[in-house]
Amino acid sequence: MDAVELNKMSELTTRQTAKLLNVSVRTIQLWVENGTLQAWKTAGGHRRISVGSVQQLLDEKQSKQTPIPRPFGSSNKSTVLLVDDDQDTLLLYQMLVSSWYPSLHIETATNGVDALVKIGAMRPCVLITDLQMPQLDGFAILDRLQNNEQYDFLTPIVISGMSDEEINARGIPEGVPVLHKPIPVEELKALIAKAV
Repeated sequence: MDAVELNKMSELTTRQTAKLLNVSVRTIQLWVENGTLQAWKTAGGHRRISVGSVQQLLDEKQSKQTPIPRPFGSSNKSTVLLVDDDQDTLLLYQMLVSSWYPSLHIETATNGVDALVKIGAMRPCVLITDLQMPQLDGFAILDRLQNNEQYDFLTPIVISGMSDEEINARGIPEGVPVLHKPIPVEELKALIAKAV
């Protein structure tokens, strides 16, 4: 489907939208649910997505600098990804990391779905994540990364308000450092330094 065909349409199916944006149907469903794409349901219960919202997403995607794809197994040694559903906490992490390491590029995500997308696109060297988040939590992120060799380059660090007992009951991969809130600042700084 080219731009001319797209302009002639007023709505798209979930499958058409997924193909156009080069993502999965499930991603489109999540984007509809979180408001990234405007959609409605037909009388038969099928989603129809506004062409205007798809075009807006395409325009935003093209206006942003696209990261250079990296080969599997390699990382962007200058990028740190911070993941937490609390905006104030993310801002605090961002301020700390940028004050310690001004040359690092810092990306943020507020849920596990966005985090996995950014990990795949940007290939950061460090992932600092909370465990309790909506959509896809930190446990699921770590599990997916552990079971995929192409992410061996990534150094995960957990910062959580959960107790050791709660974390052990759910389980995280062996060797992943867990820091408890409030943040032990010097320990976090040392872990990042070791990874970059």
